[in-house]
Amino acid sequence: MFGRKEEQKKKKVFVDLNDHSTPMYAPSDAGIKVVETTSYRDLKPLTDMAYRGNILVLDFSKFADGDIVKKEMAARLREVSKDISGAFTEVSDRLMILSPGGLGIDKCRITYKEK
Repeated sequence: MFGRKEEQKKKKVFVDLNDHSTPMYAPSDAGIKVVETTSYRDLKPLTDMAYRGNILVLDFSKFADGDIVKKEMAARLREVSKDISGAFTEVSDRLMILSPGGLGIDKCRITYKEK
């Protein structure tokens, strides 16, 4: 009455997925990278590794305690972790970890009770 269109019957088609062979995972060069940082120049390669999906374990032992460059690098890496939806944590004054999105970091302490 008001321009109503008749619905056409659609034929359902069965697709057998066994005929399509695709890998179940995508190959990646991502891994765990343990990096000893020595200067602010290391920031660019570190960010490149983070954007490729690597887990970075960063050793800042070459920097002095309270070094402004170390604090600046940590702030930049924290921004990178937010950008990739990852996680960043300082394990100690000299050890930091940056992980990609979907992989959180849980800091815990294991204690034993003496009997």
